[in-house]
Amino acid sequence: MPQAQAIKSMFNNISGSYDLLNDVLSLGIHRLWKKALVKEISLNNPISILDCATGTGDIAIMMKKSNPNAYIVGTDFSENMLAEAIKKTESITWEVQDVMNLPYSDNQFNNSSISYGIRNVEDYNKAISELARVSSDKICVLEFGQPQNFIFKGIYFAVMMYFIPFIGKLFKKESAYKYLIDSSMKFPCADDFCEVIKKNSHFKNVKYKSFFGGVTYLYTASND
Repeated sequence: MPQAQAIKSMFNNISGSYDLLNDVLSLGIHRLWKKALVKEISLNNPISILDCATGTGDIAIMMKKSNPNAYIVGTDFSENMLAEAIKKTESITWEVQDVMNLPYSDNQFNNSSISYGIRNVEDYNKAISELARVSSDKICVLEFGQPQNFIFKGIYFAVMMYFIPFIGKLFKKESAYKYLIDSSMKFPCADDFCEVIKKNSHFKNVKYKSFFGGVTYLYTASND
């Protein structure tokens, strides 16, 4: 498990270049994956949504556009990342919070989400438990994983292990971006992570969709 203080320091350090680097590293494809999450979390017309590990706020802002009447809270444990989100809009409540210890009451939100953040917490079991506790209807998790095809998996990670540190070096963030790919290689995904959600939540229906051959997974947990 990653150490919280080290991860927090890393994200505080890369906050200014985070959006640009995401576009470069995914060739902009991450925006399509995030749209899929927003579509999923909006299906039941929620009136309240919590977006954890909101980073610079792009997903929370997309949620607000899709659900203009909903009350949306975006949280992150990195003050610098959240400072970038605050610059973008005042229509969302932004708060510095730790997903493993949320200050909200049980079922305070209809839906909650976390995108590309669950693998960075010290205890993802506790984080899922907290997301489920504060959500009455649904939780969505968007996260990197490993391609299921053995050949594609080998090619993808070989390229990323070279390409990501190279790009990180250009931005003088080499160690941070090497960590991001290293953690993606090891994090449980597909059915394994569905079991994590089932074990740590009250939701009965847990499913996933894979994107780009399994580079990214969208997990949805509900009682529908």
